[in-house]
Amino acid sequence: MRKNLFMKRSLVFLLFLPLVLFFSCGGKTTTRSIKPKYKFTINGVVVKDLSLGKDIAYFTVLRDSTTFDSAVVKVGAHTLTSQGNGTYYKQASQLFNFGQNISINISSPQDTFSLVTSVVMPGSFRITSMNRDTVTSAHADDVVMSFSLSSNASGYFKSIVRPNGSNGFTGLIPAIEIPDAPIPRAAFGEPFITGIYKVYLVAYRASFLGYPGMAFYLPGGLPTDNISGAHGTIGAGVVAPSDSIKAK
Repeated sequence: MRKNLFMKRSLVFLLFLPLVLFFSCGGKTTTRSIKPKYKFTINGVVVKDLSLGKDIAYFTVLRDSTTFDSAVVKVGAHTLTSQGNGTYYKQASQLFNFGQNISINISSPQDTFSLVTSVVMPGSFRITSMNRDTVTSAHADDVVMSFSLSSNASGYFKSIVRPNGSNGFTGLIPAIEIPDAPIPRAAFGEPFITGIYKVYLVAYRASFLGYPGMAFYLPGGLPTDNISGAHGTIGAGVVAPSDSIKAK
């Protein structure tokens, strides 16, 4: 008799437990979003590098986390040639126009896979002035770079390269520093490093990635995973003609 009573009480408890949990959560059901798992990972950038005088398209393709050389990669009016190791690349003096909406189509017929998207190339711009062409240790905290604005840009970043080619400072430019961006004293080293520093300025759209021949560094905080149908990041950018500072 006691066994039957225990079983009845247990059954009642199990019947009411879901209701208790439901109301204890405010009567709301919760679901966890699951990040989709795609077969392909695609990263790429289209660039007008005015410091090099070149337009560049550079993409990498992975299938199941392995480099993939059999994709068809079309960027604007151009088909990119596979360079091996999952890379696809093309450069020329003129591939894109400022402000162009560049179509991107990456496919693998054998996988019935096709990624179709586009990105807008930012407008032309430049560094208009440096308040100091020459800087000493005493004035290393008073260097400002002024620049014109680039239409269609999502943001800007600066990269200061030291005389030995190492990264002096690279970072996104916050809105309050547009269009007059200070160069941090830390860019010149501690102790102070003399020589010629190269100053690079980039206007990007959507995001920005590295490419062959890039002479500067990438900042942290750039957008990632901004495409659908595959993992990866695609962006566009204009590199302004570089400037320089002499530290003595």
